[in-house]
Amino acid sequence: MSKKITRREAIKDMFFVGVGLASAGTLIQSCASRGSKPASGLSFTPMPDAPEGSKVDTRHWESLGCDLSLLGLGCMRLPSLPGGAGGHGGRLDQEAVNEMIDYAIAHGVNYFDTAPAYGESEVVTGNALSRHPRESYMIATKMSNFAFGPGNGPTLDAAKTMFERSLKNLQVDYVDFLLCHAVSSVEEFESRFVNNGVLDYLKEEKAAGRIRHLGFSYHGDNATLPILLDRSEWDFVQIQLNYLDWKYMATDEGGDTDSETLYKILRERNIPVLVMEPVKGGALANVSDGIEGVLVERHPNLSPAGNALTFVGSLPGVMVTLSGMSNMAQLKENVALFTDFKPFDQKEMDFMQTVADLYMSNTHIPCTGCSYCMPCPNGVDIPGNFRVFNTTSDELSIPDPEHKDKDYKQKRKVFLKRFKELGDGTADACIDCNACLPKCPQHIRIPDQLHKISNLVAKL
Repeated sequence: MSKKITRREAIKDMFFVGVGLASAGTLIQSCASRGSKPASGLSFTPMPDAPEGSKVDTRHWESLGCDLSLLGLGCMRLPSLPGGAGGHGGRLDQEAVNEMIDYAIAHGVNYFDTAPAYGESEVVTGNALSRHPRESYMIATKMSNFAFGPGNGPTLDAAKTMFERSLKNLQVDYVDFLLCHAVSSVEEFESRFVNNGVLDYLKEEKAAGRIRHLGFSYHGDNATLPILLDRSEWDFVQIQLNYLDWKYMATDEGGDTDSETLYKILRERNIPVLVMEPVKGGALANVSDGIEGVLVERHPNLSPAGNALTFVGSLPGVMVTLSGMSNMAQLKENVALFTDFKPFDQKEMDFMQTVADLYMSNTHIPCTGCSYCMPCPNGVDIPGNFRVFNTTSDELSIPDPEHKDKDYKQKRKVFLKRFKELGDGTADACIDCNACLPKCPQHIRIPDQLHKISNLVAKL
């Protein structure tokens, strides 16, 4: 070969040639429209809705003493009213939520996940679930004690108030699963839950029966998880897991983190694994046309989201696969997928890792769109900027500022148009105040990434 190429480049070439997506020496030019067929000309065949009266698959958990649906309804991205902002401050659509939860329960989904940090989610979810027998559902909420009290950290009194409010919002006498929310380091865990007595309080509530199972959601590195597991007895742990993060849970912190290692640590200790972000905040549901073509050729009856969810559901020890569904169409597709669920064998699991290699050959900022970083004090639409960059990157259409790539003018036009649609919230408004840094569960060096985007725009 005239030059050395990386493994990712070799995989990319192999895939594009294998499915006819590009001629030798050129990359595909993805369609700008998300509604069009992938560049391969293939399109997946949607699954039919689950039959009336059918139920999603369940798994029995001896350590928890219950049966749990393999699919859980994540209530962070519930449908909002026109002009609303969903679970992060906007008005949620109670009628639409009622319809979704009714359908989920009718088809055997019994795990519903919310949090005080999700805006109106607890209230709206409680309204919808309270219309059903209490034994027909299990509710999970969180101790989202991020706010600091008058002392040096989150206070016990504030935590007590938060838990009582959660019970009231959810209209229940107890919660089935309570999570210490978004733990990422030992220091943070001790500050938020140990030094102030909050963990002891939660254990007391568990002994009293108002918390049935106690765990935590984790956003830290591989080395820290075993330390936290040793600090207390945990009934379950929630981690971010999907086929991309299995090997590539890269963050700007540079920490050694991947879903595979976190999963194996929990499996070795026989701790049930609760999975969040199985489609990485929607990123794996809206892949580039080229990657979709690869997936369709291999699994013609699965959507990109279906591939991602099947990967997670195929792993032994997964307690529940949480999907943050925001409309009835997504719910019906996911219910159909997990009804008479067909897991991937090892060969298909390995294939999904090769797809991850292909995905990672594009520059990508690991933002899931959770909006925990918002609002920005200077008005920057942080997730909006990252969404514009990632969407364009996934289409293989980031313009080369040196004008060396094909179709430079068209790529430049599309990218700058998307960027300008952010209005006053563009990346160049970042002033490095760093208010966003401690809020990001992905540990993204947000100002650095915003400056990279701003510099690219300036060059263009």
